[in-house]
Amino acid sequence: MNDLYKHINVPVQTSNPNLHIYRFSDFTENSIESIQPHTKDFYQISFIQGFGNSELNINDQKVSDINSILYFISPNHIYSWVRDQKIDGYILNFKQDYLSVKPQDFQHQFSFFGLDKLNAIPIDNKEKHRVIDIFEEFYSEYHQPRNSFSEEILKHYLQVVLYKCMDLYKKQEQTINKLPENQGLLVKYQSLINNYYLSKRSVKEYATLLNITPNHLSDSIKSSTGKNALHYINQRLLIEAKNLLKFGDEDIKQIAYTLNFASPSHFGKFFKKHTLKTPANYRKEHQSKK
Repeated sequence: MNDLYKHINVPVQTSNPNLHIYRFSDFTENSIESIQPHTKDFYQISFIQGFGNSELNINDQKVSDINSILYFISPNHIYSWVRDQKIDGYILNFKQDYLSVKPQDFQHQFSFFGLDKLNAIPIDNKEKHRVIDIFEEFYSEYHQPRNSFSEEILKHYLQVVLYKCMDLYKKQEQTINKLPENQGLLVKYQSLINNYYLSKRSVKEYATLLNITPNHLSDSIKSSTGKNALHYINQRLLIEAKNLLKFGDEDIKQIAYTLNFASPSHFGKFFKKHTLKTPANYRKEHQSKK
């Protein structure tokens, strides 16, 4: 955890390698404003409000302009973000073995961490204040001087957060299940793309994950949105490519390999086909606006 904090230049540290909670207000003007695709060796639950110009690259659609949101990251996720300096909320990091739960039981019980699940859910105003209260109570307890009961209390607060997230996640699932079939399938398809876009590039691969035929997936997405299913895979890649070009320091060759293209020339052709600009021109244009 501390390695990540050092990388993003946020002035927090934890003496507990298994649990830490801090606020977005702990970021400073010198903290980085974006991070390239990466994985963690711990779980993360964050509550965000005041999204501003932030972007969470965790769903196929660009997650932005949302008043309040909870998101869930596991060690298996590839994740990136762009942070508005006015963002507010909490970041909770923990390792699964901090709780006395077997890994398979943890994954079954808290399924919102799954790669095939929705890993970001909006929070309405009715629930927002309760979520803030829970995180603030956890934050206050974590930063109190330790005593002989502190670890048990913190484990209790972590369980409270997990079960509250599960409650909100189930409500979101129920809302999605009430959608017309095609719209519900679109949400699931977009969630899968977010989690697998670096390794799976064909509609057939996603149809297999959804246990339907490629034709059924293509027809459903087309009838629901007017766009073909491949469009969403390409758009997810473009979102990531644009963020890396605008905010990242990697050269274009390395970005091509980061995004799992066979070669920089394949990446260049893909990018120009969908934006009418070369990666170099796009980077030059947008970095000059900083």
